[in-house]
Amino acid sequence: MTIGRRNGWGMEADRIRGLDGIRAFAILGVFYTHFVDENSLLGDLAVRTFFILSAFLITGKLVALRDAEGFTFAALRSFYARRALRLLPTYYAMVLALAAIGLVTIRDGLFYHLAFLSNVWFAMAMNWNPWVLAHTWTLSVEWQFYLIWPLVVLNCANRSVALAAAGAIAIALAFWLGCYVAGYYPDNVVLWSPFSLDAFGMGALTFFYSGVLARTLRTRLIAALLPAALWSALQLVETDGRPPFLVVVDFLLQILPLLPMAILIAITASGTSPILNRILGARPLAYLGRISYGCYLYHFPMLWLMMHIMWQVFDYPLKRGIIELVVVAIPTIAFSALSWKFMERPIQKWGADRQKAAQAKITA
Repeated sequence: MTIGRRNGWGMEADRIRGLDGIRAFAILGVFYTHFVDENSLLGDLAVRTFFILSAFLITGKLVALRDAEGFTFAALRSFYARRALRLLPTYYAMVLALAAIGLVTIRDGLFYHLAFLSNVWFAMAMNWNPWVLAHTWTLSVEWQFYLIWPLVVLNCANRSVALAAAGAIAIALAFWLGCYVAGYYPDNVVLWSPFSLDAFGMGALTFFYSGVLARTLRTRLIAALLPAALWSALQLVETDGRPPFLVVVDFLLQILPLLPMAILIAITASGTSPILNRILGARPLAYLGRISYGCYLYHFPMLWLMMHIMWQVFDYPLKRGIIELVVVAIPTIAFSALSWKFMERPIQKWGADRQKAAQAKITA
């Protein structure tokens, strides 16, 4: 597929129900890791899936915006306005609510969290305090990506954008290599943005090379080999405790799933697999994926709330396991559905109406 050719589904990709199904499985992976088994890799895989999917969709929208309007401050403002209306109101509502009840204070890095620097705070603090916001490091990394990537896409031709995406992957690999050479690898090192650039770069490249990634024969071969290699790497974790070796294993666990996830997203967005589309596009999964941002945002505060309710009302200490998964995930999903219906969706509609009104004035 020629880089200069744009995907036919670029601007509509975020409306494909199958992609919402991928989001649904990702949020379920986060739930499983945080509520059932903290050693599970499903949570890490889910986060990186969100990164790939986000970069895929954002790149498509930015390319369409650039082709329609060129690089203008109006185009840049339009992009950031849409992102802000989609993500900021619920985020700030949650953080400020937690601050109001004393769960997050200035000493806990409140200003870092408000500035989308949670990853910096947790990396420097060398701990997960306040734990009710521990998950927000991923949102901070994503916003830091948003600060740079629109400038690249809106200013460059597709070939240059693809090269920049490949460069982002190379930067991430260089940081991993640096850790290996230096023998320095604390658990918090992956919180820094450069370590996630490979996922964002892969998402952007997926937009440009979807036609290649969605080919059936190549898909089957790659999708079969890489998970097997991932599983082999998992087996090695228990056999050696040397820090340099752990860097290699952790690197493999991070990098190997990227291509299979890119292939899955490309196939789903292209609609070339009716069976896959039926599975991922099933209404319950699609709906869960649609509200997955709220599910991710609220799941730790909901865990705190349910722990207190279970202890004070039922005298039951909530512990990791299936019971915690059920007790916390169900109200999280319910609250997220309410948040979507009464806050997120109305705000998005208001923003869309304002944009249409502004465009009508320009064309009048």
